[in-house]
Amino acid sequence: MTDSPDPAAVASVARTWEGRAERYDQYYRAYAEAGRDAWRSLYREAIDALLGPAEPPLRVLDVGTGTGFAAVLLAELGHEVTGVDASERMLTAARAEATRRGVTIRWRHGDGHTPPEGPYDLVTCRYVLWTLPAPGAALAAWGRALRPGGAVLVADGLWHTARQLLRFPRLLPGAARDYLGMGRTLPYWRGITALQAAGLLRSAGFGPPRHFEHLMPPQRHRDSRDFFVIGAKREE
Repeated sequence: MTDSPDPAAVASVARTWEGRAERYDQYYRAYAEAGRDAWRSLYREAIDALLGPAEPPLRVLDVGTGTGFAAVLLAELGHEVTGVDASERMLTAARAEATRRGVTIRWRHGDGHTPPEGPYDLVTCRYVLWTLPAPGAALAAWGRALRPGGAVLVADGLWHTARQLLRFPRLLPGAARDYLGMGRTLPYWRGITALQAAGLLRSAGFGPPRHFEHLMPPQRHRDSRDFFVIGAKREE
């Protein structure tokens, strides 16, 4: 579970997201403000539950930051945020988003398996774990980047199951293209469940997970059997 990632697999994932950056950016530019508000509230409540009520700023690392959706929300909560992504095009969009929203974030180009040097109070990843060639190794590395007592907060779910693709047939062409680009290299190409993620967290040295699905935005909460948010503290 904690094997080192294959460099060729890491490169294929980066190429795939580089090619998807423009469409991804368009999607999040049009994201409803009510959805942003719901995710911001989720982060606030989950952070308080994991680390205890504390005045910001916390030092937060957002792995696989993409176009900066979560990183910007965390910065809006007053935290000192570093966003890392393997796609330069994603980071270009993320910088523009931070400027539009009036927040300051440190951006780093890099692979999710090798986080920037910490220590951090919190590591977040939103819809990223499934797209890592070696997610166990990544979680272990994030744990090492945390301060003692720091925490990780993971949002993810099922993406390419038959049920998901039948519900959203418009996604089939993109799924086929992405499978050829990176899917064959990923252990969780179909997506990942909360139970599987909890097992990876335990193997990487984190404590018992806490669940925050009840805080998800309404459209995701309705699909909570497919999507999850869990957090866990680094064991001392």
